[in-house]
Amino acid sequence: MVNHGTPNPGMKVQILPRLPMKHAVIFVDIQKLIRHERVNRARCVEIRKQICLTGIIRRPVIVDKASNVILDGHHRVEALRELGAKRVPVAYVNYSDNRVRVYLRRKDMMMKLVKRFVVEMANVHDVFPSKTTRHLIHGRPTMKPVHVSELMK
Repeated sequence: MVNHGTPNPGMKVQILPRLPMKHAVIFVDIQKLIRHERVNRARCVEIRKQICLTGIIRRPVIVDKASNVILDGHHRVEALRELGAKRVPVAYVNYSDNRVRVYLRRKDMMMKLVKRFVVEMANVHDVFPSKTTRHLIHGRPTMKPVHVSELMK
């Protein structure tokens, strides 16, 4: 069980420095992005409906700069792909940086998940099941809302 409240007394908590906010959000060709997880169809439908309802993308997709592997945003990318988007708002990060952490969400998968393995799996198009990993990026880049019409160009 994860405790999102106060840390246990005596527990060492390390505060990591924020990533520099010089990571600009840019529009990237949707075909250049490489996934490392499958998507859940119901979740894609939900996100696609939300995009159609609002016409807005509120968060950039987080992508490793060196490999173009999607770290966060698989469902958004797939929903946008299904809607015909040619581009996706992306914030690139350095995945090898210690400030980018990866955690195993699926406790039933008894493997030690490391960053290198995520990238290697994506590069050979052998993707993990949906929601296998969770990436926490300190100082996660933000963006102004983007109307979906901007992504269809």
